[in-house]
Amino acid sequence: MPRTDIDRLSDDAAIWIFGITPALDADASRTALQQIDRFLDEWAAPRVPVLSGRELRDGAFLIVAAEKNSETSGCSIDAMFGIMRSLERAFGVQMLDANRVFYRDAGGAIASVPRGELRNVANEETIVFDTAAQRLGDVRGGAWERPAKDSWHAALLRRSA
Repeated sequence: MPRTDIDRLSDDAAIWIFGITPALDADASRTALQQIDRFLDEWAAPRVPVLSGRELRDGAFLIVAAEKNSETSGCSIDAMFGIMRSLERAFGVQMLDANRVFYRDAGGAIASVPRGELRNVANEETIVFDTAAQRLGDVRGGAWERPAKDSWHAALLRRSA
């Protein structure tokens, strides 16, 4: 079985972060994780098991990780994205919309808006999430969650002349 607890993977494990909007409730989270686990239990590229794990944070971020020495293929990654598309349909959520950015609102809750609207709801101190982070260590160390001024999101806050 190639699936393991995500805490057992190294900081160098490759990750895919899927921001989910609206966030999943407890029942949907349980069902989604069961489907992801079935995929991870069989994830192989080509026919070599991929040591992998997953985590769902706040119902809003699904993090899938594959150990750095596991060989992932384009076909196997495409299959993972297919699972995400089916979860989008099943739960009426967005998970693959690269145009959305995630941030913490004034109350600390996770929210999302289209990229072009971030400047209307955030400032340089607003905590944003970098769903393009590539290493599990970035999530563990907190580098994926930081003030907008310290992230690529700062460019989204600038108003065009």
